Amino acid sequence: GNAEASLVPPEWHGWLHHQSDVVPQDNNPYRQRWQKPHQANMTGTDAAYLPDGHTLRGGNRAESTSDYQSWQPPK
Repeated sequence: GNAEASLVPPEWHGWLHHQSDVVPQDNNPYRQRWQKPHQANMTGTDAAYLPDGHTLRGGNRAESTSDYQSWQPPK
């Protein structure tokens, strides 16, 4: 398939980088039922995450609530 690093599941990362000689198995004891399945990096594609206010989504950001106060050094 595609030569894309983000397609490599975490279990295989250590083996590919010679951190382990043990080939990962399908029944990996470190994988838990509550963990989400591996998701490829979608940056640069139409499926990329674009937050509200992003220039590619119209660039309309929400109004500031003025609850931010910048840090001022002590005098």
